[in-house]
Amino acid sequence: MEGIDVADQDGRVDWTAVKNSGKTFAFVKATEGVSIKDSAFAHHWQTMKTVGIIRGAYHFFHPHTSDPVQQAKEFLKTLGQLEPGDLPPVLDVEVTDKGNSQTVINAAKQWLAEVEKALLQQTKKPIKPIIYTFPSFWQEIGNPSDFGNYPLWIAHYGTQNPSIPSAWQGQYLIHQYAGDISGVTGVSGRADLNRFNGLQLGDSGLRVKQLQQQLKDIGLYTDAIDGHFSDSVKNAIVSFQTSKKLQADGIVGIKTWVALLWI
Repeated sequence: MEGIDVADQDGRVDWTAVKNSGKTFAFVKATEGVSIKDSAFAHHWQTMKTVGIIRGAYHFFHPHTSDPVQQAKEFLKTLGQLEPGDLPPVLDVEVTDKGNSQTVINAAKQWLAEVEKALLQQTKKPIKPIIYTFPSFWQEIGNPSDFGNYPLWIAHYGTQNPSIPSAWQGQYLIHQYAGDISGVTGVSGRADLNRFNGLQLGDSGLRVKQLQQQLKDIGLYTDAIDGHFSDSVKNAIVSFQTSKKLQADGIVGIKTWVALLWI
C-alpha cells in the first residue's frame, strides 16, 4: 500500500513504471493559491487513470495571501470531474503566510466547506477532503481540535510511527514518511514516499467507527458501532470485497477504502 506524490518541478513521470514498481496510488499537485496551476497536472491526471494508479490531487494552500473560496474554486476548475475510484481532494496546509493561527484555521474551514459542497453537488456523495500537514505545523497554529472528521495525511519523516495531532485521536489515513527522494522508479527527478494506513482485525478507534457506519449503511453490518474491528467487521469487509471483485482478505487497504468511498 505504497504511493508517491509529485509536482511539476519533480521532473517527468513514467506512470506505467511507477505502477509496475508496486506503487498503488499517487497524489499530484493541481494548484497553489489562486493563480498557480501545475503545468504537469492535466497530463499526470489522465495518465494515472489510464495506467490504473489510484489518483488524487492536492492544493497547496495560502491561507493569508489569497482568498480561500477563490482558491477552492480554481482548484475545482482545474480538477474537473472527480470520478469513481479517485481519492478525495487534498488541502495541503503547511504555511501561514505570516497570518495568525485563527486566520489559517478560518481560511482552511472555508476552503474545505467550498470543496465539500461542490463534491456533494457533483458526485451526490458526502466526500470529505483530506488534510495534509506536518505535526510541527499543526502545533504552530495552536493544535486546532475541530478538523478530526477529515481524513489525515501526515508528513513525518524518519519514523514508522508518525506523531498525530490530538484532533485525530491517533488515527491517520496516509503517512508521508520520506520527502524529496531521488531514484524513485519512474520519476526522473524527486518524489515523496507515502504509505496507506490500512485497517484490519484487532484495530480500534475513530476510523473503525466510521468504517462500521459505512458497512451498516449498506446493510453488511448489524452489530454495535463501537470502534472495534471484530470478526463481524472482517466478515462484512470480505462480503463487500467479494461483491466488488477485490481481494477478499478482510483488510481495508486503499483499494477497499476507495471502493467504500464511492458506494
